[in-house]
Amino acid sequence: MILYFQNSKEIEREIGKPDTYNEANEMIDKFLSDHNFTSYYSRAWKENDRYMFDVGSHTEFFILDTCGEIVDKLEGL
Repeated sequence: MILYFQNSKEIEREIGKPDTYNEANEMIDKFLSDHNFTSYYSRAWKENDRYMFDVGSHTEFFILDTCGEIVDKLEGL
């Protein structure tokens, strides 16, 4: 899996390569902490075979590309 951050100009940059969904969440939390951003909610959905995570900025997102891997916690989105 590959975790990306998409900025407000829709430019993506790789954040890391988590092995699990929980590890992806830890990477997101660390990124937010490193950038002094507090998330009061999060929501996720599937778009173009990738999982999008909105953490409250309205214009910036995290994207988890599972590279075809099935992630139980994300099934059904």
